[in-house]
Amino acid sequence: MAGSLAVVWKPLRTLFSFSLTHDYASHVTLIIPVSAYLIYLKRSEIFFTVRTGPLPGSVLFLTGTILWWFVENFAASTFRDNELSLVILAIVIIWISGFVFFYGPHAFARGRFPLLFLLLLVPIPAIAIEKIIFILQAGSSAVAYGLLRLFSVPVLKQGFILQLPTLDIEVAKQCSGIRSSLALLITVLIVGDFVLRSAWRKALLVLSIVPILIFKNGVRIVAVCLLSIYVNRGFLHGWLHTSGGIVFYLLGLAILIPIVTALRKSERRSAAGDFQASPGQ
Repeated sequence: MAGSLAVVWKPLRTLFSFSLTHDYASHVTLIIPVSAYLIYLKRSEIFFTVRTGPLPGSVLFLTGTILWWFVENFAASTFRDNELSLVILAIVIIWISGFVFFYGPHAFARGRFPLLFLLLLVPIPAIAIEKIIFILQAGSSAVAYGLLRLFSVPVLKQGFILQLPTLDIEVAKQCSGIRSSLALLITVLIVGDFVLRSAWRKALLVLSIVPILIFKNGVRIVAVCLLSIYVNRGFLHGWLHTSGGIVFYLLGLAILIPIVTALRKSERRSAAGDFQASPGQ
C-alpha cells in the first residue's frame, strides 16, 4: 500500500480535495486510518495463520489494473462524471490484491470487514447521490409535516416547501442531512461488526438506519421551524441549521441503542438455544 503511493498519489490528492468541497465525501479522510486501526485490533485473528495467495491476489491485481486502464482511456468520454469513483475503486482493488497476495484468502476472509471498509473511499456516483438526496428530502419533509401537524402547528406542504403562518421553509438539498447520515451509516457498520455475529442481523441493523435518518432529519427541520417562529428568526441561519448535524447524529445513535440491544439479546438467545440442543443430538 505504501509502495503504491508514488503511483496513486495524484488521484488520492484529487480525492481528498473532493472530500473538502462535497458534504457527501467529508468522511473520506477517516477511512484509511479507521481501516488500519480495525486491522490492528483484529491482528491476532487475521494473521493467526498466514498463507500467501499468489493466484487470487494476481487476479485481483489484474482486475484493478484493467479497470484503471479502462478509466484512463475511455472514462473521459463515457464516464466523465464518475471517473474519480472508478479510479479510486481500482486503487482499492489493487490494495486488497496486495493483501491477498502476501497473506492469503484465509486472512482476507477473517479481515474482510476492515478491508472492504476501504470501499467507502470510493465517492458515491453523481447519479446515485442525487437519488439518495431526493429520498432524504422527500422523507424528511414528510416527517417534518407530520410532526408539525402532531404539535398542532398550522402548516401546508407543497412538494419540499412547508408553509407555516409566518414562515415558508424549503427542504433544500443542503437540508437533506447527507453528511450526518453518512457518519451514522459508518458508525452503524463498525458497531454491527463488533457486537453482532450473524450476517442477517447486521443487515437488519444497517437497514434500520434508513427510517432513523429520515426521522432525525425531520426532527431537525421541525426544531429549526419552531425556534424560528416562536423564539428568534436568527435560528434560520444559526448554528443549529447550518452546522447542527452532530446534535441529530447523536439523536440517531440514541434511537439505535435499543435496536442494537434487541438484536444482541436475540443473538444470545439463539446461541443459547443451539448450545442446549447440541447435547441431545
